[in-house]
Amino acid sequence: MALLAIAAALVAPRMVSFFRGRALELEAQRLLALTHYGQSRAVAEGVPVLLWLNPKDSTYGLSLQSGYVENDDRASSFTLDSSLTLEAPVPANQSASELQDEKFGLPEGLPVIRFNPDGFFDEISQQKIVLRQGDEAALQLVPTANRFGYEIQPYHADTSH
Repeated sequence: MALLAIAAALVAPRMVSFFRGRALELEAQRLLALTHYGQSRAVAEGVPVLLWLNPKDSTYGLSLQSGYVENDDRASSFTLDSSLTLEAPVPANQSASELQDEKFGLPEGLPVIRFNPDGFFDEISQQKIVLRQGDEAALQLVPTANRFGYEIQPYHADTSH
């Protein structure tokens, strides 16, 4: 019994960090799956689909862009695990037209990824989403090299994309 107690005391701290790391990985996988679903849904329904992010409330979700349908019965939203934070950095070189008509129908003040009916995301879409677990680890969702979708990468503060 004493040996079991000693072994449990030695293994417990490592198990806690293992499960904490799993929360980050699972959330990144869920967010990536949501990008795939949003892209497929835009093509299938023929209307723009938005993946919106609310870093302040630690929530994100998927819905049809307003102005195309009255009610989106398949809209979804998710809340991050309490140990995680969401960041949506705005690139310094992001530009908008003078009238900003490319932002028509988007949620005010929230970063989004807009999937168009052709399956591609447009230029105003969020280019990087960072999921962070305290000071321990972070993952980022960024466009793939061919810009057909998004992928998960380790996040380092000094990365440029």
